[in-house]
Amino acid sequence: MLKRLAKTAIAAAAHRRVKQSGSAFREFGDLQTISALAAEVVKVADERGFDDVKRFDLFYEIGRKLQPEFSINDRGRYFLKDGEFRRYFERFIGERGNWKNFERRWTVDQMLRLLPDVPGDLAECGVFEGAASYQLCRFAEKYGRTVHLFDSFQGISAPKENDGTHWTEGGLSASESTVHANLKEFACFKTYPGWIPERFAEVSDRRFAFVHIDVDVEQPTYDSIAFFYPRMNSGAIIILDDHGYDTCPGARKAALEYMADKREPVLDLATGQGMIIRSH
Repeated sequence: MLKRLAKTAIAAAAHRRVKQSGSAFREFGDLQTISALAAEVVKVADERGFDDVKRFDLFYEIGRKLQPEFSINDRGRYFLKDGEFRRYFERFIGERGNWKNFERRWTVDQMLRLLPDVPGDLAECGVFEGAASYQLCRFAEKYGRTVHLFDSFQGISAPKENDGTHWTEGGLSASESTVHANLKEFACFKTYPGWIPERFAEVSDRRFAFVHIDVDVEQPTYDSIAFFYPRMNSGAIIILDDHGYDTCPGARKAALEYMADKREPVLDLATGQGMIIRSH
C-alpha cells in the first residue's frame, strides 16, 4: 500500500512535511522530534481518510522499517476491545500514557482465572504504584484470599555485576501511600515496606496460589523465588514480569539458576514475562 502511495503527490508532500518537521525540531530533544514526526504521519492518515485497517497497515509498515527484527502482533484481537480491562489499565498508565505493559497486565488477569480452585494467598514482590496489585486484590476480594505486597518503596535496589546497565539504584520508586490510595477500595491486602527478603519471614507460615515478581535485578529475584516456590500449592503460578527482557539479565539468570534442578520449567511468554506452574 505504501509503495503505491509513494507514487502520488500527497505522498511526496508528506515526505517533505515529515522531513521538515524533523529538521524544525532538531534543536529540541529526541522525544519532541519523535512526537512531531508522528503528528505529521497522523495528518497524512487523516487527509487520506484512512480507516482502522489502513492505519494499522501504516503503523505496521513504519514499524517494520524502524525495527525490522521486532515482531508486531496483528490487529483485531478481542482483548483489545475489552472495555472493562481498558478502564482498569488507564488508571495506571501515567501522565505519558505508557501502554507498553498492556499485554503483560492482561496476561496476569488471564492467569488468575486458572486459580479459583487452587488454595492459598497471593503475593507481589516489587509493587511500584500497584497496577498488578490491583489485579491481585480484585481476585482476592472475589475469592476470599489475602494479598501480601512486598516493596522497599525506595525504588530498585543497587544493581550488581550481572544486572547490566539499564537500571540504576532508586529507579521506579513509588510511595507506600500511593499504593494504598490506588488500592483504597480493597480491604484484603497488607504492605510490607522493606528490602527483599527481610520481611518474608512474616508470611513463612502461609501457602500461596499466585506470586507476581517484578524486581528487575538478580538478588531480590532469586530471594523471592527461593522463598515462595517451596510455599506454592499444586497448580499455583509464579509470574516473573521481567524474565524475558534483555534489560534484566540478572533477573533471568536468578530464575533459571534456582529452577535448574526443579521439575517445572520457566516458560518464556511472548509478552516478555516468565511463568512457573507448580506441578506438585
